Amino acid sequence: MTRPGFYFCFCPDFNLLKMQISRILESSGQDWTKKNIWLDEQNQEERLWKAFNVPGMAGPPRALILRKCDSPHESLPGSFWKDISATLSGFRPRVWPFFCFESDWKYNKPQIPAAISRQKCFKFARQKGWIWEFSGLNPGNISRYIAKKCQKMGIEPGQGVLEELARFFPPDSHSVDMELEKLCLLIHPEKVIHKNHLKSLSSRPEIDIFSFLQAVQRGRNAASIWNKIFREQSRDKEILFPFLGLLLREARILWQLASGQENRVRLYPQIKQQKRAMALSMGQKKIMLLWDLALEAESGVKSGRISTDQAMESLTSRLLKLFSSPG
Repeated sequence: MTRPGFYFCFCPDFNLLKMQISRILESSGQDWTKKNIWLDEQNQEERLWKAFNVPGMAGPPRALILRKCDSPHESLPGSFWKDISATLSGFRPRVWPFFCFESDWKYNKPQIPAAISRQKCFKFARQKGWIWEFSGLNPGNISRYIAKKCQKMGIEPGQGVLEELARFFPPDSHSVDMELEKLCLLIHPEKVIHKNHLKSLSSRPEIDIFSFLQAVQRGRNAASIWNKIFREQSRDKEILFPFLGLLLREARILWQLASGQENRVRLYPQIKQQKRAMALSMGQKKIMLLWDLALEAESGVKSGRISTDQAMESLTSRLLKLFSSPG
């Protein structure tokens, strides 16, 4: 065996996790096809075991990316991780599993479910060094990430620009990458980002409403999303109405997916699959309530009954309550 038989990865930022998996695969000196399976979605067991036990005999071997391992769907049996551990006892040359744990960290440590930590495969991985842990971007390391990304893109922050970018960007690598790509196009054919270029950065937050709803639905800490929202508020920028617009758009997509109108929803297959799972778990009644909450917040502000800050606070609280209530 010239490579690890499997890998456990703990990082709340999947973009970073994905890059790490690519680096690990590249270090093997082989070409790999990647196959993603979402363990938090219903009826994945048959697909999972088929991917493990029926590898393709032609073409490159398979890197099996198992997503959301910290929140497996209730349709998976109670013996799931024990069965996985038994399966991993044998080396599979054409299948390389990566188990991705994407929950937010607590006290600077990953949340490792007891069902995993007590398994032989996990103890063996810890002994062999087949575990990667990274807490994600934070104020202490985001400047380094931006600098490395700029170097890779062939651009350079001018004097004082790196510090400005670190203050502006949210601690989310995908958002950082997207904004840097915009800057790279803006400054072309120049190679240096100057402070006057920063005016082109999004004046309104590019809020990932779906990620926020996922975090709320699963009872997770949505701090990484709210951090950017609060930064925008601190700059006296209007946030409520852009947020409501995006929320209503997301509600419309979820409604279409929940009511059998999938042909009207044009999304990447993987994203569409995730949103379909949320729509079905919420049900049409809860999705309709998203409209009610958004319209109530809007009318409250426009009528002068409440401020935008009060509307945002109330809306957040009621969304949390909506997702925590039984269907």
